[in-house]
Amino acid sequence: MADERQMLFFGTYCERTCLVQFSLLSLIPGLMRNLSDCADPHMDMYAQNLGKATSLKTSDRASLLAYMGLPLQIFGKGSLFGPYTPLQQLDILADQETKSYVVGSTNTLLLQQKDRYADVLINLDDDTVSIFSPSFRSALALSAADRRWIDFLTQAVNDTWDESNPSRPKNMGYAGSEEFIRLQFEEYLLALLSSVKYHDYAFAHKENAKALLTEVDGDPSSEFSNEFVSFWQQSENYKLFNRTTDSHLFDVIEPRHPCAGGLTIEDVQRRLAQQVTELHLDERWRGGREALGKHLAEGQQKLSGAVGNLWADIEAFREAQRKRAEENKASQASGTASVGEKGGPKCTFAFSFTLSCPSTNNITVQRPDITQAQASVQAASQRAGAYLSSWGSWAAEKRKQGWRKNETGPAGATPDARPTVTTVSELEKVDAVGEVGTTDAVVDVSTGRSRDGNGKGEEAT
Repeated sequence: MADERQMLFFGTYCERTCLVQFSLLSLIPGLMRNLSDCADPHMDMYAQNLGKATSLKTSDRASLLAYMGLPLQIFGKGSLFGPYTPLQQLDILADQETKSYVVGSTNTLLLQQKDRYADVLINLDDDTVSIFSPSFRSALALSAADRRWIDFLTQAVNDTWDESNPSRPKNMGYAGSEEFIRLQFEEYLLALLSSVKYHDYAFAHKENAKALLTEVDGDPSSEFSNEFVSFWQQSENYKLFNRTTDSHLFDVIEPRHPCAGGLTIEDVQRRLAQQVTELHLDERWRGGREALGKHLAEGQQKLSGAVGNLWADIEAFREAQRKRAEENKASQASGTASVGEKGGPKCTFAFSFTLSCPSTNNITVQRPDITQAQASVQAASQRAGAYLSSWGSWAAEKRKQGWRKNETGPAGATPDARPTVTTVSELEKVDAVGEVGTTDAVVDVSTGRSRDGNGKGEEAT
């Protein structure tokens, strides 16, 4: 209730700010037609002329509402309703005789001084409700039955909501319409008034159990929150209602909450959700999730870069190893075992090396297999040694036969009788696979001609 409390609606758009306030007042049956005293805190004509209803016609809705004390006169003496309040009326809001009001403003000056001008701030730009009094916040907390009721109402509106035409349900039915919502609030308020009347009656007859209603179990007003009922009973609005209504309203309207019942799992879930909202845990978790997501993204980016660099290094070393292997293979194919002037085969050996990466373990490139190259070199050396040994044996045999002996024959001796010198024009020749070949030539010193193995002669150079 707004009695003796200050409610401030703030919004950038004046039309929306005013419409929200009138929509809120329309939820109290008959209040929109009884706002004659809302312009000034000193006006109280409605309360002075209001009397107790002496008759009831249950088939007439207006008669029923009047008998139940509706509309509740929220804006009476000491109260003010200003859907759009200019700065010129700030002195009225700060006046000591102004106990409660519902006002709206688009000026940020009131927003900056909200602690002074408001007990409850409804910010329409942010869609937030701020209650600055801890005791009042506790009194306005919804009970389990209240949460069950408001969830039913919200679900009915969401199920029938039409985005293209919000003024009517999408199925063109009654459920979810404006009249449906107002009727639900009317039923809620009638049950509240009846339950509070029965609470007062039961307290007055607590020693006489026979005077209590047998079909009513316990205190039905507790379903509406005992703390809220206690706050309302201290207000001027309740005093006017209690004075102008019958003490047995519960005989007309059942004193029972529309969603009364035992505690269920759904009620516990609603309570937990409400506590999370009150503690702003969702906002803290959202900030934590955003920070965590940011750090994870940065870590993933760094890890991806490190892995990419590592693979690039590995590929580079693999390419270097492949090139080295190709060079080794080419060297072995072109002649890794050759007998030259300096003698001995020429071999190329590859050595192992170790790549050390700062973020990984050492990567060791294995030493290439040189067994085949060593076997080829050893075979070539054996063949060369065998040839030299056979040539030495042949030369020793020729020497025994006297192929280098000097002969002094007569002047008419034949050229064959002259001493000859045999030279090795090519002692050794290494082919592509390391095999050794020889070519012999005999040179006639007197004629300067040479003979090959077939006896053909040619002039020596």
